[in-house]
Amino acid sequence: MEEDGSNVFLNWVKSNEIKVLLAVGICTDVCVLDFVCTTLSARNLGLLAPLEDVVVYSHGCATYVAQNLKGALAHPQELMHHVGLYMAKGRGGKIVHKVSI
Repeated sequence: MEEDGSNVFLNWVKSNEIKVLLAVGICTDVCVLDFVCTTLSARNLGLLAPLEDVVVYSHGCATYVAQNLKGALAHPQELMHHVGLYMAKGRGGKIVHKVSI
């Protein structure tokens, strides 16, 4: 947040005229998914013009394995990685397996 109360991320997207964001991260089903959903929601509300797309590089993401802890839900790594990608796609993210610049 800037001193004037404005959002640094929103300001950066606008001032640099970012049209596409590429998302990667270490927790596909939590952090990456939250970023995709939040960013697309802000875009859909008109707060991130000129942003058009949020792209998730599937091989640039991963998630963790949670051991069976008493009272905790299991968190199988491969399954939850794909669940995160599936949910991101359902929210409007574009999932890619290859990136070229």
